[in-house]
Amino acid sequence: MLRVIDVKKYFPVGTRIFGKSRHYLKAVDSISFNAFQGDSIGIVGESGSGKTTLARVILRLIEPTSGEVYFNNINILKLGRREIWKLRPKMQMVFQDPMASLNPRKKIKQILSQVFEIHTNLTRQEILERVIELLEKVGLTPPELFLDRYPHELSGGQRQRICIARAIALNPELLIADEPVSALDVSVRGQIVNLLLDIYEQYRITYIVISHDIALIKNICKNALVMYLGKMVERGEIEKIINEPLHPYTQLLISTIPIPDPEIARKRKRVSVIGDIPSLLNPPRGCYFHPRCPYSMDKCRLEYPPLVEVDDRLVSCYLYS
Repeated sequence: MLRVIDVKKYFPVGTRIFGKSRHYLKAVDSISFNAFQGDSIGIVGESGSGKTTLARVILRLIEPTSGEVYFNNINILKLGRREIWKLRPKMQMVFQDPMASLNPRKKIKQILSQVFEIHTNLTRQEILERVIELLEKVGLTPPELFLDRYPHELSGGQRQRICIARAIALNPELLIADEPVSALDVSVRGQIVNLLLDIYEQYRITYIVISHDIALIKNICKNALVMYLGKMVERGEIEKIINEPLHPYTQLLISTIPIPDPEIARKRKRVSVIGDIPSLLNPPRGCYFHPRCPYSMDKCRLEYPPLVEVDDRLVSCYLYS
């Protein structure tokens, strides 16, 4: 259903000479993957790894520097404004900050009704019925209590439920959730995760979930794509990645997952890294992770390692090539 082919997004930075920038920040650098109907894919990585930029390119909220994105065999990067507008109901996104993505001047009833007013020909009464139905689906009951409230009158978890309700209003085929629980209290996160799982089971929407928390991805997704400084370093089934991570950076992410049992936590092998994350404006030569990697070799400093298939996974590391 979704094919992302060699997508790149470079942002110009610094002084321009004759209309061209001297430097570019390579937020997304040569990312490729496929998603089938009903897939659930997690994009994992530290802050600044390019996860959100990749999601925005997939939905064409921003234009890529190069590459192709096919949705149901349609290259969306070649569509005009009118054609992409018709495709919007099938591709939706839940943004990271629910407060920033909701209009503070509109009531919840107006926010959810606007979706149907723009994309359907339903009557006012039919729209109201659909809005009430949506509120019930996302667990905001009784719905009459929320129709005339403004976003600031809701809790963080309730606002996120409104964002999810708006995203699923038109039965999309693809739903991208950008850090869906990062802005919420721990007590509310489990409820939102369960809501996303319920929606997946009910509608079989293709999910792409973005998070720096690989434990969250494990609970929601079947497959995972690990990014570091705009590059894909590992991709495969989430269970295999969790149980036996191949890339040293993935091993680092796994080692940071909290374990409630102190005995098991003490026995767990931890990956020790040195130094800080390099700047994307001046990335190191060769493998971007080699300045922090405990297994770094001479060739890691010369050329970026290609993606190779190991144990039904793709990994970019010279330890396996």
